[in-house]
Amino acid sequence: MKVLKERPPIWDSVCAAFNIFPKNVLFTYGDTIYNPDDVSIPDHVMVHEQVHEKQQQKDDMTPELWWGKFLRDEAFRLDQESEAYGVQYKYICKHVKDRNQQHRYLMDLARILSGPLYGSAISHMDAMQLIKKRAI
Repeated sequence: MKVLKERPPIWDSVCAAFNIFPKNVLFTYGDTIYNPDDVSIPDHVMVHEQVHEKQQQKDDMTPELWWGKFLRDEAFRLDQESEAYGVQYKYICKHVKDRNQQHRYLMDLARILSGPLYGSAISHMDAMQLIKKRAI
């Protein structure tokens, strides 16, 4: 995947949809990761973004269609993100053997999934359970 240090084509739409101005957030649009704040991208986050790249290629999906649906359809957004976070958590568990550290990662991932970046559409506890379920 390419990584560009600029805002994605859907920047304004994301800001408007969630009434936020994202900081330190990555956006996958097709085969490109947009990294406007030039944050470091750990391997487990790259795995997450690769899931979004594949999601945007499924069936008759295009990045434009995927993002449009992602921004307006809460159930679709949770489905897509929980899949990506599940794959990310599975990767973490494979590479991090300390169960306490695995749990801290799970708590952090669930905090993000349940937060304003995704429209606060799920509770933290439900996000944890969903990520674990999708990691199998």
